Amino acid sequence: MVSEGQSPFQEVTGSVQRTPVVADLTPELRQLQRQWLSLPREQQDLLYAREFGPSFARLFAQLPLHGAPPGFPKPRALISVLGFSWQPVALMAAWSKPERMLVIGTRESLGSSVGGEDVLSVISRISGTGRGRIEARTVEEENEGEIYRLVRDFLRSLAVQPRQVVIDLTGGKKAMSAAAALAGFVAGALLVYVDYARYDVERRIPVAGTEYPRLLENPLQVFGDLELREIMNAFNRGDFNGAERLALRLAQRLYEPREAECLACLARGYGLWRRFRFTAAREQLQKVVRSIEQFARHGRWAWAERLRERIEQNLSALDQLVRVPEYPDSIEQGLPLLLWYLAAIEKLLEEGEVSEAVLLTYAAVERYAVLCLAVDWGLDPNQPDYRVLEGQLDLERYHQIGRLVFGEQYERREPRGKIGFQSGLHLLAALDPDRLRVEDLRLLRDLAQTRNKCQYEHGFLPQVPRAKQARSHLERTRQIIARLCGGMDTLEERLEQYRFPVLEIIPEA
Repeated sequence: MVSEGQSPFQEVTGSVQRTPVVADLTPELRQLQRQWLSLPREQQDLLYAREFGPSFARLFAQLPLHGAPPGFPKPRALISVLGFSWQPVALMAAWSKPERMLVIGTRESLGSSVGGEDVLSVISRISGTGRGRIEARTVEEENEGEIYRLVRDFLRSLAVQPRQVVIDLTGGKKAMSAAAALAGFVAGALLVYVDYARYDVERRIPVAGTEYPRLLENPLQVFGDLELREIMNAFNRGDFNGAERLALRLAQRLYEPREAECLACLARGYGLWRRFRFTAAREQLQKVVRSIEQFARHGRWAWAERLRERIEQNLSALDQLVRVPEYPDSIEQGLPLLLWYLAAIEKLLEEGEVSEAVLLTYAAVERYAVLCLAVDWGLDPNQPDYRVLEGQLDLERYHQIGRLVFGEQYERREPRGKIGFQSGLHLLAALDPDRLRVEDLRLLRDLAQTRNKCQYEHGFLPQVPRAKQARSHLERTRQIIARLCGGMDTLEERLEQYRFPVLEIIPEA
């Protein structure tokens, strides 16, 4: 049975239990507690080891971990620092029921005994932790580096994540506990403490039977804002892999990892979208929306509510992209892909990725021509049957356009082969001057030349495109694609669904 203690403690925000829960002692334990209070220190330890501890440890094991979120899982491994007060080590072992346990102490603390029984046997017996599961390591109390190495090596030997390990800092000299805390925090383990509701001021010890397990507040609950800003900065500059990596690292070190996990999912989703993996991106962003709905308000995620509206717009765009068929039956079926190209090019230029922006601009123009020829003229870009153009293609105009597209090296011949960038522009301008105008062709030739000279294409010494060039090519491409939307205003309105969000950076406290 458990009951709430009466002493004031630091309030924990959210749904964490604010008042520590201590054990409701049985009449027999209350009698032993009164007896314990009347004894000198050495006899207190003996009474605790032989009579009080075994029964009280079973009650202590049922207590909730104070300061932990609801549903906080029990650990699978325990690291304890042992001083001359061995009771906290036994109690924390009883509470955590570890599969493996490491006890770090000095020669004196590990070599001590209670009533002739060695201290590790006492800890094993009271906690119910098999002696074979307890490893002991001796250190000099001033050797912090050795404690770091012991914690590191023990964590490496486990088949569990650091978050499944607790480090009990209650015992040991201050320097030893501090070193174990630092090692555990860096590794991502959880820091716990055996606290108490009553203290014997005269003897300067906690009153037996008022102890309870406590999760120490994670410094990242305060300093994590710094890391959240780094995640958001990485996301906003388009480094989605970096943002995901930072968020996952932070999630491993937080007691309540949902916000960091949600940001990792967010970065993963937009990274997948950037790589044209539309279905996988949609799945990730749907997870983000669900997380925001379930946890954002409770967790006070300052960035989430404003972002949610943009994600839902983006999900609408992804729904359209997922449905784009290999062979569209209408302009409207294929248009989402062209809109995404334009939004992606804008993003690349914002990030200073000029060559990549030029390559996507080139690809967008080619797909524009392919879409128009497929829908309006029934031409499969991979296996076009040019017989469908008989009586519809003005060959003289076709050859005139050819000289504008290819220059002086143009050879007069009828259409043949697959439809690519130049052949698509050539044919579309000849067939439909409303879709592609003569004045577009010179500028699109400039786009092809810019693309061909960049570091990803032809020649030996690359000519990296200038941002001004790339923006000019994008603007012309926007004007061309806008003809499928009913004008620039409509194009701009529809593009909003395809633009990635910008995370609102958390202001410094």
